[in-house]
Amino acid sequence: MTAVRAPRVSFDVSDPRLLADPFPTYEHLRRTGAVLSNGPGQWVVPGYREVAALLKDQRLTKTLPEQYYRFTVGDPELSGFLSGQNLGQRNRLASRVLVSSFSPGLVRRLGERMTSLVDDLLEPVLATGRMDLVADLALPFPLMVICDLLGVPAADRSLLWPHAAQLVRAFSDVAFGNDRDIDEAVRSLRWLREYLGDLVENGPGGDNLLTRMATTESDGQRLRREEIVDNAITVFYAGFETSMGMITNGMVALLEHPDQLARLRAGTAGTATAIEEMLRYEAPIQVTMRSPLEPVEVADRVIRPGRVLYLLVGSANRDPEQFDEPDRFDVGRRPNQHLSFGAGVYHCLGAALARAEGVAVFDRLLGRTRAIELDGEPVRRPRFNFRTYDQVPLAVRPA
Repeated sequence: MTAVRAPRVSFDVSDPRLLADPFPTYEHLRRTGAVLSNGPGQWVVPGYREVAALLKDQRLTKTLPEQYYRFTVGDPELSGFLSGQNLGQRNRLASRVLVSSFSPGLVRRLGERMTSLVDDLLEPVLATGRMDLVADLALPFPLMVICDLLGVPAADRSLLWPHAAQLVRAFSDVAFGNDRDIDEAVRSLRWLREYLGDLVENGPGGDNLLTRMATTESDGQRLRREEIVDNAITVFYAGFETSMGMITNGMVALLEHPDQLARLRAGTAGTATAIEEMLRYEAPIQVTMRSPLEPVEVADRVIRPGRVLYLLVGSANRDPEQFDEPDRFDVGRRPNQHLSFGAGVYHCLGAALARAEGVAVFDRLLGRTRAIELDGEPVRRPRFNFRTYDQVPLAVRPA
């Protein structure tokens, strides 16, 4: 392999223009090169072909170099958790339990329960004709589903949500160098570890993920308490952010493209197909990071171990080399091989669940209303990687 000098860019995730609309920047990056230097040891990859290949490349790991976390986090407790955050990577037994717990068959069996949850959340909204899509539906619904899967008692769920949200913020801040409150993130991590640890020891009972992780054996071995708890925390905070972004981004896209909303209402495009376009058009997770375990060649550039690759999923999903008219929102788009759930060994375990949640939300929300309109300006979350909204005020008219 021959090293070739890569173009240099300044990819500043705190740039307000990037937060408001990253897609012109993505287009510029794709035109500039297939792999771009973004400072010492950091590389940006914007194109679909390269991002798709690297997502599947088992020579890359999601576990970033230890010194990266030491430098960005400082606190050893939070650093240790974030650096080992891969679902199922802490233990092969945990991986087996997690894969079975998020199987498409199990998700299908949750369909009726998810529909019931959405209907319950819509009752007060339909009575008043007003809603904040985030607070009234997009945030509580996926959190309820994750709590059901884990076996968290209904009475305790509101206690867990702020701590899980804090860890999401911590991960985004650490990864992309934003201002952050490490102390608050550490407190949330400790609270969740104590709460879930007590739940594991006392036995949540029933057929749920915590019970399965606590009771499953392989070669006479069971998961340690610490492994169960950290995997549960990762499932909890990773299990709602993508779904929340999919719901909020998807609804705003529909309202900005009333012809596409009309197609869904008329049934000329299916909800499941529309969900895929929502995920492609504005991916909830814009960037995923990898680090090589051995030298890897990317477009004639050799990336050595210890470096960090920023794979721009949001850019790859708008690459005209892969998608016809990529900036057009088309709820009937087929084929649609977006990368919003990753690929290969790190393909999102919760992809089937997130898709089912999206179908439940949009089927019921559109089925139980005859009109939905913005009732104010949506407020976008001021974080680049987790692209979603903090508020989406809506006016709704019941069917």
